[in-house]
Amino acid sequence: MYKRILAAVDNSPRSDRVLETVENLAKLTGAAVDVVHVGASQVVYDTVVQVEDEKEAQAVIDNALARLKEAGVAARGELLTGLRGDISDIIVDRAQEFGTDLIVLGPAHHTQIGVLIGESVSEKVALHTPTSVLLAV
Repeated sequence: MYKRILAAVDNSPRSDRVLETVENLAKLTGAAVDVVHVGASQVVYDTVVQVEDEKEAQAVIDNALARLKEAGVAARGELLTGLRGDISDIIVDRAQEFGTDLIVLGPAHHTQIGVLIGESVSEKVALHTPTSVLLAV
């Protein structure tokens, strides 16, 4: 069924559910897992500012890999960087590069204003990828 699953994680509690889902699917199907986290930056005036410390961002990947490997799941991880508005495109591009069969990520929970201006990474991923997407809630 699935040969390669991409798990997009962040440092929120939703990522625990993403990893649990990916772990179960990988065990069931024998799929390999690629874990990605995008360390976001943002443009403030004319300067690019990191939103997340690089060590914290790498810890997100390291913790996810440790969990999956402890469960016996073949996994590799990659810390990616990009502007906050480009996160969905980065995930979609990486999934295509990896030959991913399934992208698993958590749904975004935004304020009403965030929803109105279209900030949902999960929605953008689902709309712009030819790959199946599973939202782990």
